[in-house]
Amino acid sequence: MCKSCIQIIFPKILKCSGLPSTDLLCFYKSVIRSVIEYGCVVWHNNLTTAQSDRLEALQKRALRIILHLITLLYNTALAHCEIDSLKLRRNTFQKKFFKQICHTENCLHDLLPPKRDPSVSLRLRHPTIYPIPKVRTNRYCSFINHALQKYQ
Repeated sequence: MCKSCIQIIFPKILKCSGLPSTDLLCFYKSVIRSVIEYGCVVWHNNLTTAQSDRLEALQKRALRIILHLITLLYNTALAHCEIDSLKLRRNTFQKKFFKQICHTENCLHDLLPPKRDPSVSLRLRHPTIYPIPKVRTNRYCSFINHALQKYQ
């Protein structure tokens, strides 16, 4: 995925096209970033730090090409292009997705455990709507378990 998106298509075709930065940024957001972030709400919590850093490096390289700069500070480029880091976007997408699942009319709502009795929740120090499952490792935790731990 990484190789086909940024390392081949973007630099070779678009860098030499002479398009303005705004058009390159629009292309990046609509085509390249959508491929990088495909299905991220499900697999984001299973990324290692190295994999997450590699995705951020892809975006950094794309921003360097878009802004026609050889060296740049990543945070400055993000602010200039008015976009967020990929990690922040993945976290935001996961929160939104979990909030959507919490609505009873959502078809994935049945994946959530039954809600806690409100009388029990009132006695807890940190009340949550759903019971938090016990998992042995956070690395291979499913999205639902991860979301129940983080986003309630």
